[in-house]
Amino acid sequence: MTRLPSKQDRAHRYREAEQFLAALDPDWQALVTHVGPCIHQPRPERDPYEALIRSVVYQQLHTRAAERILQRLIDIYPHGHCPTPEQVLATPYETLRACGLSGAKANSILGLAQARLDGIIPDQATALQMPDEELIKQLTTLRGIGRWTVEMMMMYTLEHEDILPADDFGVREGYRHLKRLDKAPSARALRDIGQAWAPYRSVASWYLWRMPKHTPVAAPAPNKVHRSQRLQAKTPRPQGPGKPIRFAITQSSLGALMVAESERGICAIALGDDPNILLEQLQDRFKTAELIGADSLFNQRVAQVLAMVEEPTQGLDLPLDIQGTAFQQRVWEFLRQIPAGQTLSYTELAKRLNMPNGARAVARACASNILAIAIPCHRVLRQSGDLAGYRWGLERKKTLLERERAQ
Repeated sequence: MTRLPSKQDRAHRYREAEQFLAALDPDWQALVTHVGPCIHQPRPERDPYEALIRSVVYQQLHTRAAERILQRLIDIYPHGHCPTPEQVLATPYETLRACGLSGAKANSILGLAQARLDGIIPDQATALQMPDEELIKQLTTLRGIGRWTVEMMMMYTLEHEDILPADDFGVREGYRHLKRLDKAPSARALRDIGQAWAPYRSVASWYLWRMPKHTPVAAPAPNKVHRSQRLQAKTPRPQGPGKPIRFAITQSSLGALMVAESERGICAIALGDDPNILLEQLQDRFKTAELIGADSLFNQRVAQVLAMVEEPTQGLDLPLDIQGTAFQQRVWEFLRQIPAGQTLSYTELAKRLNMPNGARAVARACASNILAIAIPCHRVLRQSGDLAGYRWGLERKKTLLERERAQ
């Protein structure tokens, strides 16, 4: 029977993998030298069933929010750990939802429990004996379980040493920067490229996640970082040639979150389903700027933006670089005065701006906002009270309003 490697075996294999990758070419050698020894930390004590339950809970959620929901789920049961399939199936649907799970996640977890009883989710010993592609094919038939989720389980729970999660944005972006490409390869292309990294593709992925994006640039002065939000511009202005725009893309409970910062402050906050599309939109918005990756200080500001997304009532205490016409800025400034949990109609907003016939112009200004939540255009509705268009999707607008009203 295939066994999981001991810690000593694992450390030895990591050293072999480092030497193998460093010998591939000078780029890989530089990356391994820069990052240092691999300290990939799998969790083999977890069963595949438990790993998949945890994956579903954590999907599209900030870590802290997911941990709270997972703890509420565990607290339902007297033993204080992941519930058995029988216990999950005996739990009322409303009780699962009360933990904070969405309807889709609650149904996915019930499906996982039944799949374990039906033998679709194997135990660890069986999973270790299965060919990788066979296990992926079998588990991706389950609701809420995609290839990436299975590959992460294989890397972290089963300790497979030759897994390449080619769909992962961070892995593909890491390779793009490693080879100084204009565009990241597709998942299919990366799988072909990654054949050369076998049998150490898991360690190769670990290193690509840590690939430096660019040489760090000077961070804003501390007094700028902690100032309250303020308008930085009076008219639209294109970013000058070569001017730096620092950016990062992470995951939030509302999907992919892109945050960008100019030398004047946060200049774009966007939400979406596809990180690649968010990056393309940023490139289109600031065509002449030099896009650079995040440094440690910028990552701290990204964390503040992410916290605002998860709890919009807390606001954002960072400088904003707001670029728009004088009219747009007038509308956006008024939007920032609408208290969390409250809404206005486009008509009401136009009247308060002394433009009784300006509802359409106000709506266009709201639609032009590129600073999601920081400029809360989600708090403006139709006169009927119905949700109107939202740059980042009506479902996100609905979720934001529900969160604000509940807090």
